[in-house]
Amino acid sequence: MSESNVNQALRDVLDLMRHAGFPIEGEVSVVVDRDLSFMGYTSRQWRRHTIVVSGFAVRSGMLQGLLAHELSHVYRNVTNHPSHNDRIISQLTSSFINQYKLDANYQQEILHQVINHVQDLYADDITMKVLASDNSLFDSRELEGFFVDWIKEAPVRTGVTKRDRWVNAAIMLSNSFALSNMQRHNVNDHEKKGELKSEAFLTRINREAAKEFSYFNQFMVGLREQVTEAEFELEMKGYLTHFFQVVKNM
Repeated sequence: MSESNVNQALRDVLDLMRHAGFPIEGEVSVVVDRDLSFMGYTSRQWRRHTIVVSGFAVRSGMLQGLLAHELSHVYRNVTNHPSHNDRIISQLTSSFINQYKLDANYQQEILHQVINHVQDLYADDITMKVLASDNSLFDSRELEGFFVDWIKEAPVRTGVTKRDRWVNAAIMLSNSFALSNMQRHNVNDHEKKGELKSEAFLTRINREAAKEFSYFNQFMVGLREQVTEAEFELEMKGYLTHFFQVVKNM
C-alpha cells in the first residue's frame, strides 16, 4: 500500500469517526515505520497528533481497524476524558513508582502497560462503534480471533524470580484485558477458546495470585463511560494496588 493510500485510509476513518458521532477537529497525520516491531502508536505534540503504523499493519489488512483504535485514543484525549487526562495518569504513575520504589525499567514499563489496558478499553468503546458503522470493517469472527490469539496460556519461567513475577502478573492483566474487551462488546468466545487459554494460565501460577483474576475481569468489564476525574483516580488507585498485590503473590 502506497503512502497516498495510507493517507486516504486515514481520511476514510476520520469520516467514519465523524459519522459515528466522534468528530476530531485537530490536526492528525499518519506515517509508516516499516521497521516498527508492533502494530502502531500515536504521538502528540501540542494539538497535533501523529499516528505511526508499522509496515506489518499496512500489509495485514488491519490498517483501518488500527487507525480507528488510535483515533479513538485521540478523541478521548482531545475531549479530556479522565482515562486520557495527562495530569491524572502522570500523578498515578509517579505515585506508584515512588511508593513501590520501582527502579527497574521493566517495572516502570509494565506499570505503564497496566494503566494502558484501561485506556485501551475506553478507546475500544469508541472503536467498536466506529467499526460497526461500516459492515466491511466489523467482522465478529476476526475480532474473536484477534482477542483469542492475544491471550497467553503459559507463564514465563526464566529463573529470574523477581522479573518473572512481574512479567507473569502483566500477562494475567493482559489476558483479562482481552477477555473483558470481548465481554464489553459482545464478541462471542466460540468454544470458549479464550476463556480456556486464560484458565490454563491461571492453573500454572500461584493460587493466591490467580484468585485476583476475577477482580480485574469485573473491574475492566464494569468501567463506566460517565466517570468524574476524582472517581476515576480513586478507582485506578484500587486497580493498581490490586496489581501490586498480584506481583507480590505471583
